[in-house]
Amino acid sequence: MDFALLRRANLGELKRGIYYKTKWGNVRPGWHLECSAISNKYLGATYDIHVSGADEAFPHCENILAINKAISGRSGANYWINAELILVDGRKMSRSLNNALPLAQLRQGGYSGRDIRFFLLAMHYRKPLNYSDSALKTAKNTVKKVNIFISRLSAIDIDGDALAEVDQLIYDLKNRFVAALDDDLNIAGVLSAIFDFIGKINPPLAQGMIMKNDARKILAALANINEVLGVMDFEVQVPRGEISELILKREVARKNCNWQEADSLRAQLAELGVDVLDTPQGAIWRWK
Repeated sequence: MDFALLRRANLGELKRGIYYKTKWGNVRPGWHLECSAISNKYLGATYDIHVSGADEAFPHCENILAINKAISGRSGANYWINAELILVDGRKMSRSLNNALPLAQLRQGGYSGRDIRFFLLAMHYRKPLNYSDSALKTAKNTVKKVNIFISRLSAIDIDGDALAEVDQLIYDLKNRFVAALDDDLNIAGVLSAIFDFIGKINPPLAQGMIMKNDARKILAALANINEVLGVMDFEVQVPRGEISELILKREVARKNCNWQEADSLRAQLAELGVDVLDTPQGAIWRWK
């Protein structure tokens, strides 16, 4: 009597064939039963984590749990995580309030999936997340800085002596990563550890003290973390065609101290959607 497992199909559902014939009439599963059936079919009676919004803890998640126990004697998920809501001007983002932003719209606005994902991860799941254009732009710029750091490391092709502190810094990063995830999935703690790590690597990197082997170790450590975060881009950009020619011309202009021409070539590259960064190992580039 607490909640409906099956609901009478309406006219639209009947026309679309969304119903089952039963002794109670033409019915279709309720939302709670649908979710429980899907998880049992694809994940089994027990799975690791169930994630939904904080506004769904009651009645939805409690009802799924009750159905799961009736089916198998088990609750379903080992961990039930109910993330707080995304707010727009202090109100819940939802289609019913006509303030939802489709991902396709954000992509059309120049934001990548990584940018959006970083924005969503930056706040702990137990705290509400306030959406704003400026906050999303900040996320985009932060992702860009991290990926430029990765590009600089990927460009290193010089063998030499290892830097003593690199192994220790990587060890500390990995430990902080695990500790943060163990602390109630504290992704903000993970991001803080990454930025501290980048801040300590940047000075020797700018001085040309990071050699190829150390660069590969650093990239491997970040790639391991990115299996969880999914916000970093490890694709090595290879200059081609017009881009390659403009970069080479700019390098020549810089060597000849022809700064005006170098700036003009940088502007031409920017029009092509290319960012150029000068490093001790030479110029590297990324799409904007």
